[in-house]
Amino acid sequence: MNATLAPELAATVDQFAHRWDTAQNLINECAAHDWARIAIVMDVSGFLEDGDHWYSTEAEQVRAASNYATAKAWFEAECGPIGGTWDDTGWIMYNADDPAAVAVAERVTGCLHGYPLLDEDDHSEREHVAMVEEIEGSPLTLPDGVDGADVLRELPCPQLGSITMDMVEDALSGMGYTACSDCDEWLTVMSARSGEPLCRECALEESRPVETSNFLMPGAEQWQARTVYGHGKPLTAVLLPYLDGYAAQQGAAYREDVRAIVRGSRQGYRAVYGRAA
Repeated sequence: MNATLAPELAATVDQFAHRWDTAQNLINECAAHDWARIAIVMDVSGFLEDGDHWYSTEAEQVRAASNYATAKAWFEAECGPIGGTWDDTGWIMYNADDPAAVAVAERVTGCLHGYPLLDEDDHSEREHVAMVEEIEGSPLTLPDGVDGADVLRELPCPQLGSITMDMVEDALSGMGYTACSDCDEWLTVMSARSGEPLCRECALEESRPVETSNFLMPGAEQWQARTVYGHGKPLTAVLLPYLDGYAAQQGAAYREDVRAIVRGSRQGYRAVYGRAA
C-alpha cells in the first residue's frame, strides 16, 4: 500500500519545504507498516524531535529530549510497543487512521501548546545530570572526594549553560577549600589567615635555590663567558619539619612561611633572593 501524508503533515511540509526529502524518506520507510496515512507528532515549533539534533542552547536540547522521551512513553502505554501504530525515527510517526495514536498525538500537542514541558520530574532529573556534567567537564579540577553534584548543591539558583568557573570556585570556597596559589590543587585550610597558600609540591618548588654557571664559548675570552641561571634541588630537609608539622595541621603551607624558613637556612638564602623575593 502506498502511504500518504496526513493533512497536518502535508501542511507542515509545505511550510518547511526543505524537509520534503526527509518526509518522503519516512513515508518510504513506513511502507512495511501498511498504514494508509502517516502523521508526525508536532510541537509548537514543528516536529517533536528527540534532542539529538542541533539546538541553540543545551537547555533547549535537554527540554527536547525530555519531551520526546515522555511522548514515547505515552505512546507505548496507550498504543503498545514501537512498530504497531507508531514508530520512532528521531520523530514520532504514527498511523493517522488509528484513534488511539491520534489521541496521544493530540494530547502531546495540546500539552506543549499550554506549557513547555510534558513531565517536570523527568526534565528536572535530566537537567540535574546535565549541570553535574557541565561542572565536571569544566577545565577546573575538583578536589579529591568532591564531585559535580556536591558543587551543584552549593550553587544558588544554577542554570544549565550558565555555570561559570568563578561560580564553581566560589562554591568550593564556601565548602572550605582554597586553591593553591601556584597550581590547580585544592587545599582544605583549617584556619583563616592572610597569605598565599601552597600545596606540598609547590612549597618544595618554592625552595629551589638559584644556581649559576659560567659557559665559555670556544675561542672566547674569559670575560666573554655567559652566565647560565637554573634552579637546584628543593631544600627538602629544611622544609620537612614545617611541612609535616604546622603546614599539615593548617591544611596548607604558605609562601611567606616557606620563604622565611628558607631564607634563614644556610643553603636557602639564594633560593629566596634569586626569586626576587
